[in-house]
Amino acid sequence: MKKLLKYGLLGVGGLVVLIVVAAAVFALTFDPNRYRGEIERIAAEKTGRTLKIKGDIRLAFWPSLGAAVRGVTFSEKGSNQEFVSFDAVHASVKVMPLLRGEYIVDSVSLSGLKARIVKEKDGRFNFSDLMDQKKPAAPAKTAEKNAPLVFDVSSIRIERSSIAYSDLAAGQEYALEGLDLKTGRIAQDAEGKLELAMVAKRKAPPLAAKLSLDGSYKLSGGTLSADVTAKLDDSTIKTRFTLKEPYEFEASIDTLNLDRYLGAEEKAAKQAGPAKPEGDTPVDLSALKGINARGKVQVGALQVRGLKLADLKAQIHAANGRVALAPHSAKGYDGTIAGELVVDANKNHVALKEKLTGVAIGPILRDFAQQDRLEGKGDIALDVNTAGASVNAMKRSLAGTANVSLRDGAVKGVNLGEILRKTRTALGGSQSAAQGESAGDKGQRTDFTELTASFVIKNGVAHNEDLDAKAPLFRLGGAGDINIGASSLDYLAKASVVGTSKGQGGAERDRLAGLTVPVRLRGSFDDLKYEVDYRTLGKDAAKSEAGAKVKDKLKGLLGR
Repeated sequence: MKKLLKYGLLGVGGLVVLIVVAAAVFALTFDPNRYRGEIERIAAEKTGRTLKIKGDIRLAFWPSLGAAVRGVTFSEKGSNQEFVSFDAVHASVKVMPLLRGEYIVDSVSLSGLKARIVKEKDGRFNFSDLMDQKKPAAPAKTAEKNAPLVFDVSSIRIERSSIAYSDLAAGQEYALEGLDLKTGRIAQDAEGKLELAMVAKRKAPPLAAKLSLDGSYKLSGGTLSADVTAKLDDSTIKTRFTLKEPYEFEASIDTLNLDRYLGAEEKAAKQAGPAKPEGDTPVDLSALKGINARGKVQVGALQVRGLKLADLKAQIHAANGRVALAPHSAKGYDGTIAGELVVDANKNHVALKEKLTGVAIGPILRDFAQQDRLEGKGDIALDVNTAGASVNAMKRSLAGTANVSLRDGAVKGVNLGEILRKTRTALGGSQSAAQGESAGDKGQRTDFTELTASFVIKNGVAHNEDLDAKAPLFRLGGAGDINIGASSLDYLAKASVVGTSKGQGGAERDRLAGLTVPVRLRGSFDDLKYEVDYRTLGKDAAKSEAGAKVKDKLKGLLGR
């Protein structure tokens, strides 16, 4: 019996040695490159694409089952144009854990990747056919439960790679170049280090943004959390985030010029020359619909749409296509800014409530609106909303209210003091009255010590009826419309002389004392004209004692 057991064990041992030797011989003699042509043929048959393997295929069987391939290209469907290629790829899986249903990958490395992704005008991608391939039927379920699969990767390394993306419907092209990625262990419960570097490019307007980041991450139950420091061109960004809906994040940025990435800087440079009409710009907020996140952002210095802000703080809430920056606050232009912004992608709707306190209005208008029509410091309150599929549509549908309270400022482009002087001269016998003159000379200005006004905005037109401005020698009221969509003005300003000044033409000034001189301003912001409304002045003068002195002169100016 003992001999039988002994010989049996020796036989089993010999069989094991024989199997190991056979496996070793197979591993050493098997050449997968013999099947390269067959692999390429099957790929063409199944996908309608051309697969070419230019380099060697190398296999390893122990202690890890792996493969390394060099020089691979894969074409577009029915074309020789390259879809994806790479210089080399290597991946290996440990053999023994594989027998237990555990995928423990030693490492994955990829170098020289080049991929070209195209979104067609109909919304399909140039890889959609690969996703549409019929999946093999699922094997019949057995009563015996399979062990759960465990996926574990020790590291991933991607280097010297690039990805190009074209959106044919939008006519836009993007690219990631010089892509280098290095990770630590990736598993259900794992921690690791992350390094990433790349250059992001856009064709129009031209952009090349350099991005690098490093940090740590933690995977727990399929949830990813990370603590990362990134460098985006001149900006340093420190952020923490958790990728589990709702996504949570906190970000701190030292300085950020969004205009560089929005293309506003180039646009402003082009507008430095003569103004030219531009086509309408579509507004598509659909990308916000898939975001479910909440977090906080702090920016030391921010430039966006020309505005220059400091110490920006904002809370962000995004869900169901609705994104709110509320509350938010910032410093800038000698004052403070606070409010809330809500964007609803479901309706292409934007709502803004903003309070600007103690700000210098002139620099804001020059930076944000490229307009230089008003100076002064004070408060501005906005409560507006709009909706539309394009920028012009949003301008035309703008609605809400606005209130302005300024001091020690000026209205540029028109000099009411000069207009009043010409009016006095005309009433004194000369015919050099202000009629149809241009208000484009920025050297002309009407100074004021105080100015208040409120606006009701409807269909892109801001209507005002309560202008109240004070200057040393006159008071200014008025009513009219600012057409935001058309960038034009139709306004009747009314200047009332309230006193005289010795040494500044005081004797002539008496002719207008007690009268209200109406001045009509009309035209586009870039070609504004004004004229004295002598007909209205005549009607008002006939009703006042002061007007009796100039009635005859007014009749002469009106030609009757």
